[in-house]
Amino acid sequence: MPTNSVGSDPDTAADTQAKPSSGMRGSRLSLARGVMRNLPKFANLLPPIRAKSVQQLRERLGIPTRTHETQQPFNLSTRLAIRVRKLGLEQAVQNVSKNGFGHIQDLAPMDFTDQLRETVRRIASAQPDGRANMLLDKDPIFEEVVLNPKILALAEVMCGKGALLSRLVGCVIKQNPPVADLHVTQNRLPAPFAEHNQMVTFCWACDEQTKEAGAIKVVPGSQHHRRPPSPDEITAQKDAEAVKCAAGSATFFDGSLWHSRWPRTLEGEQVLLYITYCRLALRPQESYDYLDSDWSKGKPFALRVLLGKEDGLDTAEGAIGSIDNLSKFIRMSNWSKT
Repeated sequence: MPTNSVGSDPDTAADTQAKPSSGMRGSRLSLARGVMRNLPKFANLLPPIRAKSVQQLRERLGIPTRTHETQQPFNLSTRLAIRVRKLGLEQAVQNVSKNGFGHIQDLAPMDFTDQLRETVRRIASAQPDGRANMLLDKDPIFEEVVLNPKILALAEVMCGKGALLSRLVGCVIKQNPPVADLHVTQNRLPAPFAEHNQMVTFCWACDEQTKEAGAIKVVPGSQHHRRPPSPDEITAQKDAEAVKCAAGSATFFDGSLWHSRWPRTLEGEQVLLYITYCRLALRPQESYDYLDSDWSKGKPFALRVLLGKEDGLDTAEGAIGSIDNLSKFIRMSNWSKT
């Protein structure tokens, strides 16, 4: 039996399949053509059950009814609220909404955390500063980490559905290491920051975190300032506190939260894994990642900037993998706030 090909003209196809040999067949063909021409009008006459079914499908796929609608911060959809409740994360969401940070308990069985510790330690210890990034393809265990159900649910709470993996960094922290000043994760954004959080970081504790061990330092509620701390605020460290965290659990914090880490005063070492996610909104609509260094060699500097070839983020080493990349990343961070 002959069939129409996709995209073929319905009138031509109908002529091919049904040449009228009588007045009756000609009338049927005319009726069919009339129906096809007026199909949009007939669609409006379908029973309401069709519209309801379409809406249910859109909700199942997470497609908004109107694309201009915006979900307000911490106003979770029914689907996400159910997911958060089933995973036992309601208190964590309340804490991060109020204080800018929260905790996740029982991320995985302790033998998984033990295995993660040894993996991070093995890779990070090979680096001069005990810090390794670009870890996703270094061991299969990191895929399980970034896909952890509790972490993914909170990443969606903080950065929306479709959040991207931004950074995966493992650290081995020894006694009395240098520590960074108070800062914010989303430092590449101009202040005041948007009300919607843009980045979230999870710190998977492979060892117990206490102040003496070098725990995360936070200023609770500082995310509401929607800006980085000033030099005076960095010096004063008013209201800064250590976030205690048991091995096998995680601390996570808002991208606007003022944070750092306490210096480790204990002997020995602490192993941590930082996982950062970000919103997908500013991802370019067209990707030219396939244009390699050979293509960009000799091209104008301005063109390389447009393609992200001068921000230190487009190499296998990542932003902190080399002095050159780090310099480019710092320059890009300054540019982004102009």
